Amino acid sequence: MKKFIEFLIRILAFFVPKKFMRFFNHETVSYLFFGGLTFLVSVLFFALFYYSLGMRVALAGTVSDVLAIIFAFFTNKIFVFESPEWRAKVLVPELVKFGISRALTLVLGILALVLLVDILGYHAMVMRVLTTIIIVIIGNYVLSKWLVFTSKGESNES
Repeated sequence: MKKFIEFLIRILAFFVPKKFMRFFNHETVSYLFFGGLTFLVSVLFFALFYYSLGMRVALAGTVSDVLAIIFAFFTNKIFVFESPEWRAKVLVPELVKFGISRALTLVLGILALVLLVDILGYHAMVMRVLTTIIIVIIGNYVLSKWLVFTSKGESNES
C-alpha cells in the first residue's frame, strides 16, 4: 500500500503547485484515499439496504454510515496513522474516541449548516461543501491524529 500512496503523491506533483506539495505526504494522501473509499462503502451499502433490501431511508442511511465509520476506523488505524497496537486496552479506547470524534464533527457540521444557511442565508450547497471540507474532513483528520491515534510506533498507553 505504501508504494501505491507514493505513486499517488507523484501523480499529485504534476497537478499541485510545488508550494502546496508539503501538505501531500503519505499520511494526508492515504487519509484522502481511504476517505474516498469510506464514501464508496457508505454509498454502496446505502444502495444495497435501500434499493435491494427495501429498508427505510433513515435506517439504510444510519446502518450504511455506521459500517462506513467502522471501515474508516480500521483503514485509518492500519494505513493512515499506522497505530500498531491491537490489544483491547488500546483498541477499545481508540474506537470509542474515533466514534465520539466522528459524532462531534457530524454535530458541528450540522450546526454550522443551520447557522450559515437557515440563519445567515448563504447558499446551501456551497456551505455544505465548505463545512464538509473544513469541519468534517479537516476536523476528523486533526481529531484522529491528535486524539484517537498516537504517533507511529507509540502504543497509546499513558
